[in-house]
Amino acid sequence: MKSILLSFLALSVLLVSSCDKDDETVAPTEFTYTANDSLIFEHSGSLSYAVAVQSASGKGFISSISGMFDSFSNGGTTLDIPSNESRSFNISFNQYGVTPGAYPCTLSVAVPNENNAVKTKVIQMVYRPNCGYAFRNYTIGEITFVSNGILLNKNITCAYNTSGQLVVSGLTTFDVTLNFNCENSTVTMEPVINNGFLNTGSGQIEGTEIALQMYSDGVLHSNSRIKF
Repeated sequence: MKSILLSFLALSVLLVSSCDKDDETVAPTEFTYTANDSLIFEHSGSLSYAVAVQSASGKGFISSISGMFDSFSNGGTTLDIPSNESRSFNISFNQYGVTPGAYPCTLSVAVPNENNAVKTKVIQMVYRPNCGYAFRNYTIGEITFVSNGILLNKNITCAYNTSGQLVVSGLTTFDVTLNFNCENSTVTMEPVINNGFLNTGSGQIEGTEIALQMYSDGVLHSNSRIKF
């Protein structure tokens, strides 16, 4: 009888011990992270997006971005981030056919193999072209050559290129590529060598039009306007 009682007590201790183990939960790893709420593109290209993790655990962390709009990509990259360090995604953007605006996606930071230690937030991939974008569909050009003073009307095409410039075709014998200083409402022309002459230009945004002065080897050659 005594032997049976001892066996029963031993089994009871074993069962209680087993239950205690089953009730144990692994505390989630404590950490915080910092990352910008948005990444802003003016035109096609690639930008870095940094994620920094702060933790006293000494563990490694993993970060990913999911749900990106098709025109944005990180190449499927996942970041391994040591505690209290920062790593960066390389985000690429193709502006073709994309409407300016904000495109949400989800940033995740987690401890590998710990499902209860995951943090997420929504971030915005933003396409925000410069003020040259507003002139991309303009079709009317005017040019007056200093040599004869005659105003010529031109059919032109304008395109906002992947470097954030406005490329104007048909205004003169070569394409005119304009860089914009939107804060000062000014433009400068990319230099072009044509028939042995160095052509440069500068101008102003005047309301909904661009006034452009072009120079040949430093001498005023023509005055132009780009109109809708």
